[in-house]
Amino acid sequence: MDRHEHTPEELAALELYHQLVNLSPDDGDRALMITLRLPNGRYVGDVWLSKQDVTDLADASVGLAAVRDYEQANPLPNPDSDVLAQALTQLENLANGDL
Repeated sequence: MDRHEHTPEELAALELYHQLVNLSPDDGDRALMITLRLPNGRYVGDVWLSKQDVTDLADASVGLAAVRDYEQANPLPNPDSDVLAQALTQLENLANGDL
């Protein structure tokens, strides 16, 4: 059998596919079918979602967008920056009682 090495994009798409497949029980509640494809059009799979899962995913997407927008507006400092290292040293000194 020919082994195919997956790209990071393919692995991410397969991970999403498996997460979605495992989301809804197969109990006949089929409110929406999502077809996943890679940017080149290659088919990944179809996923049936229940009405509740569609609602939950829509709500979660709003939350993801809000977190992304907040992080873009308030970027974290570079962990390798001298300013961050100095601030951490000052906090450590304060915690140790050193002034």
